[in-house]
Amino acid sequence: MECWSAESDTPPPPLHHSITPPLQHSVRLACSAMATRFEMVLHGEDAMALRAAGEEAIAEIERLEERLSLYRPSSEIAGLNARAARGPVRVTPPVFALLQRAQQLHKETGGAFDITIGPLVRCWGFMGSSGRMPTAQEIAEARALVGMDLVHLEPQGFSVQFAREGVMLDLGAIGKGYAIECAAELLREAGVTSALLHGGTSTVYALGHAPEV
Repeated sequence: MECWSAESDTPPPPLHHSITPPLQHSVRLACSAMATRFEMVLHGEDAMALRAAGEEAIAEIERLEERLSLYRPSSEIAGLNARAARGPVRVTPPVFALLQRAQQLHKETGGAFDITIGPLVRCWGFMGSSGRMPTAQEIAEARALVGMDLVHLEPQGFSVQFAREGVMLDLGAIGKGYAIECAAELLREAGVTSALLHGGTSTVYALGHAPEV
């Protein structure tokens, strides 16, 4: 309530109250997944809540590696590579949606973006080693196994089938970005409004803006 003397019609100047801004915390978390290092820094007022949200986001990245890794025999992608040439293989809806997105990107880029590139990567010796010079015949044989036209996606049953033996999916070009987007969505749902995430420094996601300094 504002008060002033009845002897004067002019109120005194307003009082200026000093408001201390809430203390901002920064929480950093990291993990190794998808053959790279994921890191995130979260900003906010509640350090414990930030860490809980960050740990859930890290866990999501690790869960996605279990689904998407080419090198984990138990992953959905490894299962497709092992069985999809012999008949339709059902995958989870999120993985199916990611494959649909990859198929769309393949079409939009005129084939430049291609998650079936695995046979050529292996042919040139870049899958687990430092590279080699293949023969012309080896290149031709690998190219015959590359192309999204060799991958049939059946939306009704969330199933995937390859047109021939030897087709291989490798999500290295899209998996990190997908994992970062999923992690960022979990942070957003947890109420985090300021964060920076990256996967291998090649894939970066900013949520909100940096705190005021």
